[in-house]
Amino acid sequence: ALELGNKKIDELRKEINNINIQMIKFSLLGETILEWNDKDIEHYHARRMAMDSMLCRFKATYPAERIDSVRSLLEDKERQMFQIVRLMDEQQSINKKIANQIPVIVQKSVQEQSKKPKRKGFLGIFGKKKEVTPAVSTTILHSVNRNVISEQKVQDRQLSEQADRL
Repeated sequence: ALELGNKKIDELRKEINNINIQMIKFSLLGETILEWNDKDIEHYHARRMAMDSMLCRFKATYPAERIDSVRSLLEDKERQMFQIVRLMDEQQSINKKIANQIPVIVQKSVQEQSKKPKRKGFLGIFGKKKEVTPAVSTTILHSVNRNVISEQKVQDRQLSEQADRL
């Protein structure tokens, strides 16, 4: 009976050691989140589900509330990490949009001739300078700049919030 008890304790220690190792490996997966793609998200989810199953086996040994608390934390972490990946994808699409708009603006800029302010009056000597309106490309650049800055601020704020939650 004593030998059987020792054997069960030894098996429990091995399981606890195994789950500790798996938990460490699992936690290290999140270190590369900024480089993740859809395949990495799926892999993380599969690992979390495997971790969840391992934790459920301990419900017979440890209070279920504690096990469920850890499971809930891991699920919440996965959700937040998914949000970070989504935000990073949105930032990349903003960057691509900028990269696509700039060549068009540059092309328009090249096509426009710089306009010198003209003076009204006799031989252009007397009179006020006529106000020159900014070039279309300049207006477009300012507009793109404002839009990009506002989108990036929103993305930065959301990314900071997600990082704080983790």
